[in-house]
Amino acid sequence: MERFYITTAIPYVNAAPHLGHVLEFIQTDAIARYQSLQGKEVALVTGADENSLKNVQAAEKQGVSVEELCRRNSAIFEDIAKKAGLSYTSFRRTSDREKHWPGVQRIWELCDKKGDIYKKKYRGLYCVGCEAFYEPDELVNGVCPEHKTKPEEIEEENYFFRLSKYQSELERLIEADELKIVPETRKNEVLSFVRGGLKDFSISRSVARAKGWGVPVPEDHEQIEYVWFDALGTYITGIGYGTDEKTFAKFWPANAHVIGKGILRFHAVYWPAMLLSAGLPLPKMVFVHGYITVEGQKMSKSLGNVVDPNHLIEKYGIDPLRYCLLSAVPTFEDGDFSEKTLVETNNNELLANIGNLVNRTLVFTQREFGGKVPSPEFCADDKTFMESQNAKLAEVGALLERVQLKEALHLAMHCGKEANAYFQKNEPWKAAKEDRAKCAASIYVLLHQVKDLAIALEPFIPNTSAEIFRQLNIAPKKWDDIGKLSLPAGHQLGKPEIIFRKLEQKQIDALAQKFSGKQVKTEGAAADGKKAAQPAGKAQGAAGAKPEQASKPAPAPVEPIAASAIDFEVGKITAIRRHPNAEKLYVETVQMGDGERQIVSGLVPFLKEEELLGKTVVIVKNLKPAVLRGVESQGMLLAAEKNGVLEVLSPAGAKPGDKVTIEEEAGANAPAPSQPAAFPLPSCSAAALPMITIGQFLTVKLEVKDFHALANGRKLLVAGAPVKTGKVSEGGVR
Repeated sequence: MERFYITTAIPYVNAAPHLGHVLEFIQTDAIARYQSLQGKEVALVTGADENSLKNVQAAEKQGVSVEELCRRNSAIFEDIAKKAGLSYTSFRRTSDREKHWPGVQRIWELCDKKGDIYKKKYRGLYCVGCEAFYEPDELVNGVCPEHKTKPEEIEEENYFFRLSKYQSELERLIEADELKIVPETRKNEVLSFVRGGLKDFSISRSVARAKGWGVPVPEDHEQIEYVWFDALGTYITGIGYGTDEKTFAKFWPANAHVIGKGILRFHAVYWPAMLLSAGLPLPKMVFVHGYITVEGQKMSKSLGNVVDPNHLIEKYGIDPLRYCLLSAVPTFEDGDFSEKTLVETNNNELLANIGNLVNRTLVFTQREFGGKVPSPEFCADDKTFMESQNAKLAEVGALLERVQLKEALHLAMHCGKEANAYFQKNEPWKAAKEDRAKCAASIYVLLHQVKDLAIALEPFIPNTSAEIFRQLNIAPKKWDDIGKLSLPAGHQLGKPEIIFRKLEQKQIDALAQKFSGKQVKTEGAAADGKKAAQPAGKAQGAAGAKPEQASKPAPAPVEPIAASAIDFEVGKITAIRRHPNAEKLYVETVQMGDGERQIVSGLVPFLKEEELLGKTVVIVKNLKPAVLRGVESQGMLLAAEKNGVLEVLSPAGAKPGDKVTIEEEAGANAPAPSQPAAFPLPSCSAAALPMITIGQFLTVKLEVKDFHALANGRKLLVAGAPVKTGKVSEGGVR
């Protein structure tokens, strides 16, 4: 069996884990799960870097022993790794004297035997946060570029590693991609550093300065191994180096180390040089991700601006969080996170796409075929659709091989969208009455689309994948089953159940109330003593209230308005573009009766630009303008939605400037139903209705029933004809 070995970085445990750690865990896990789906035997090592000076300082500050702090905090890190779904095979603690120390002491001895370790006195600038020395010209305004703190000036006698000896060999290996660094920008960064000239680096600390904590240097108990020399060895001790040579030989060299950009030098320069010296093979790839940022700054314990992932997981579940981080945060670059984005991706993507497809397909099968897979007779269109989907899913695999996680996930989700479109196009609810053979073929195709998506999405949202397989009543399939028609006709499916639920504002507010005040203890002060930045999406809550507003009384309730106070007008979309600052928003130019208006809408997850361009739409014209992510919206475009199916209100035969009116209530003086009367709203030449706020607008109940758009229970009309929908028979309108 082919094998695959991958690692996360080994984080310091001086404080609680933050969302950046979870990002790395799920990126690593997505790669590992994909390789497992390929039928490979996968080893995944993570762990806890316990032998650092910052752990000693944290223990002193808390008044506990270093052993107690590391034991407690390592358990917290392992717990969050489990909650994140990290499918690790070994969690290695660097304080483990039986399984870790023998291996890292052996590396030292091998490097020493090669003549690459020597002792000398040294004076330098040391950052405790980085556990590294800096040259003066590497500082930014005299402070560490990572932690924004002033390094300590230290002088002592230590052991050094002859890094300079390996400069030419490292440059050759990196340039030739024998040690592959992704993305290319990070490769170029490392090459620039190497070509700038490598200097030997200190690999030990005095017992006094290390306060006796760490791995002793072999044959010199006055010195402790430098934390990075020790911690990097976790990648080989985690698979048995020094204790289980059979397992080590089975999995080394590593296929990939997954790390953050701040520790690139240690993994792409120091670590391979140590391995070259010790005569061990080099890892094949170093995968370098960016940071999750808060107001443009890296999120880290040292800066004090962490977001606690435990609360997010407890509030929303792990798969919505995994999906949000993998789809909204660039794989290799920095990206901002907010709970608002998490809610949007849950509602607009997971629910509207995958949840909708799975539920509607299985519910329909239950109703029309007794929950059994029907027997198909394919037409040419069915075969063309399946071939197209298979090609896209093959490309998902190719993207995963290149560790382009975000792009792979987006393409898999696009396949889900195409499957939903196939459902709509084939209208099985009609075919069930008019053409049972066509209906059976469509449902057979859709059930296999559900199965294939369960496979393709398993690396990203494994719990969802497992639930889909449970509802299909089959064991999880490997990657090579994608495209195979492996659900036999007559197979009994499981009970259809809703996978994702829409997070309504009331639920979000309730969750925010439930979790308010539950902050990580380490979120108090930043390293420089200043007040820490507020974690994204925490104290603010989903509704966006600032922390200092929490104790203020709730605002006065909005006074309801009549539906006739809303100026509904028909417009036509004449131009459309993507919002420059938001992936899920369009900016449309809409021709109205009195000129053009700019509208911002959240329709990207539902409709393509070409589907909207030239479309007749209904606009709320007297809504106060609002700036959405830096772009002004001069009104609101109305659409109907139900269970993730969305349809823009588009009155048949209407033209820009036509007013949308409201049917008169039934009564003694009401006209005959064949000629519904309406409360006329002002024409373009009449005085405009007063502007309304979004709060006032939301007091009017807009909905669709029996394919008719209603306002407070009365039909919307254009020139006396009802505004009707074609796909959404009932649901909300906003």
